[in-house]
Amino acid sequence: MPNVLKSDFYRFATSSKLLYGLAAFVSGIAFLLVMMVRSDISLGIGASDTWIIIREIDDIIQMGIQFHNGLLGVVVAVLISVFIGQEFQWKTWQNKWVTIKSRSHIYLSKMVLSSFASAVMFLVYQLVALFGSGQMGSILTREYAFMLICGLFIYAALGTVICLIAMSVKSNVASVVMCLCYVLFIETLLFAVSNLASRSATAGRFVDWGIRHSIYGMVTVVSSVDFLPERTFGIVINALIIMALSTVIGLLIFRKHEL
Repeated sequence: MPNVLKSDFYRFATSSKLLYGLAAFVSGIAFLLVMMVRSDISLGIGASDTWIIIREIDDIIQMGIQFHNGLLGVVVAVLISVFIGQEFQWKTWQNKWVTIKSRSHIYLSKMVLSSFASAVMFLVYQLVALFGSGQMGSILTREYAFMLICGLFIYAALGTVICLIAMSVKSNVASVVMCLCYVLFIETLLFAVSNLASRSATAGRFVDWGIRHSIYGMVTVVSSVDFLPERTFGIVINALIIMALSTVIGLLIFRKHEL
């Protein structure tokens, strides 16, 4: 496991221009939004059939949390799906298999890097927004610190789910498309499923419970105006469970792949 993780990390950190290009893009977007707000310029961004109105620094911070409504979720989906999809495109799985002979280690390495990269992108966005705001004294509160912790775990869980999708699709282009669809349409899909399940009281309760404990559900809780720091522990545990479940499912699928 350490050897394959080291190899993947080296490739990810030194050979991937996409990583640094997207990190610079995220930083630039965050800085641009902050400068617009500081110049009293309001902005409306349409996503997932909703509009995000950015008038204050808090709106920029909240947009970073809401992966399905902002650019950050798209960036994470593209970064991870392309990184994993290139393994299928270049047919390099065979080399890893001959050297390592452990599909579990191969998958776990990709999962760890995906989770880490997703959380880092979120952190980069938030730090640029924080330091560029000129309001660090008022933003750096206990509530903000706990929200940041929740956001890191939410994006770490998002990274494992994106990894699951990308590793399950044996095509570079198809993995990018499916990961983008997940990020952009997950809210619409869950809304549709909830409406269908509402015809049955039992099914409705089950689906509502699932939505509340999904990544989207966690985002909804953290983004709400009545978010309390006391909920952080529950968010962290929920995110860890999602990471564990997606990893187990991903391992079961990847073990059946023909490399």
